[in-house]
Amino acid sequence: MRRDDVSKAFTKKQFRTFFRFDSVRAVCYAQKVKLTGCLFGGVLSTAVGIILKALIIAVKYAAKAVRTFGLYIPMAYLFYGAVLYFAFGFTLFETSVNGRLYIFGFALSLGCSVAVTVRRLIVKPLGDYFRGGVIEYTGKRRGKRAPEAPKIYRGRERGIIIYEYADRYDLYEECAGGLRLVRTERKKDKR
Repeated sequence: MRRDDVSKAFTKKQFRTFFRFDSVRAVCYAQKVKLTGCLFGGVLSTAVGIILKALIIAVKYAAKAVRTFGLYIPMAYLFYGAVLYFAFGFTLFETSVNGRLYIFGFALSLGCSVAVTVRRLIVKPLGDYFRGGVIEYTGKRRGKRAPEAPKIYRGRERGIIIYEYADRYDLYEECAGGLRLVRTERKKDKR
């Protein structure tokens, strides 16, 4: 639309009011638009950032829960069921023989999930607490100048690790960052 056509459609006052040709009004209007646009953009980007961070945290905790509670087994079984449903039209949860077999398999996968949960949350921590004896032994020296390979034991007290060498015992305490040397005890000569 050309200017002549616009001026015919509007009076001069309407034209200036509509298009804000007045220099003072144009600057004020532009600043208001910029200010509200900046505020809207800033608020919107902050809100999107917060939502994105919350989603990332939720996904991390959900993945940790799936791993800890062994839910990856039923999830894999449900994925298998989805493939059967979409590829072959198999109805999953119905009372037919095939549906009942699928439900039985799903129940078994839930049982495996429970077994993984019990192992991770009960058996392993208690095993670490009650385990004693030799933990590892690397065997003989590889060369004449290689350091002596110790026998490593867990102490009767929780968190104590004992390294046995030919001439001494090194007692270590388990800490968050690893092992910390508590003391060294020399062996008595066997004469």
